[in-house]
Amino acid sequence: MERKSSQPFVFTIRIAESVDAGLLAELGRSSFYEAFAEETAPEDMAEHLQIAFRIEDITEQLKNDKSLFIIIEISSVAAGYAYLHPEDPPDCVKAPNPIQLVRFYLRKDYYGRNVGNTLMKACLEKARSKGFQSVWLSTWELNHRANAFYKKWGFEIVGRAKFTVGSDVQNDYIFARRI
Repeated sequence: MERKSSQPFVFTIRIAESVDAGLLAELGRSSFYEAFAEETAPEDMAEHLQIAFRIEDITEQLKNDKSLFIIIEISSVAAGYAYLHPEDPPDCVKAPNPIQLVRFYLRKDYYGRNVGNTLMKACLEKARSKGFQSVWLSTWELNHRANAFYKKWGFEIVGRAKFTVGSDVQNDYIFARRI
């Protein structure tokens, strides 16, 4: 039986560097798998993990001055990360000067331990400090835990989109909020 420590976690927030590409790929794969493996066909999951978290792609994203990867660590162990990038938003996003929260991933062991709140606070602060006025994201409509989390942080559903995991075409909500 896992025992949760009564002592609070000491979080470290840091901006990812090029040397973190492998760590981000591994964190992305493991976090996505933990979150969605039960609802996803194994062949679709394997295809998505292979395509979505390629070290070469993450290395290129890290080189992009507009990209921002934020890693959250607990006792020097990476617990999750967020990836923000100023993509052109879909038409349903009306908020001014937006940045997309492309990925927001936590290892399952850290769910419910204030890690997500700490990472989200860092995301909003970093986006605001870079001059952005709003954040938008998309998330699977059946990801109830994440959807409740985003609503708690003031995000509102502004539209819908399709997202493909392997050959499975899923329905996503598009959320947005001002910062």
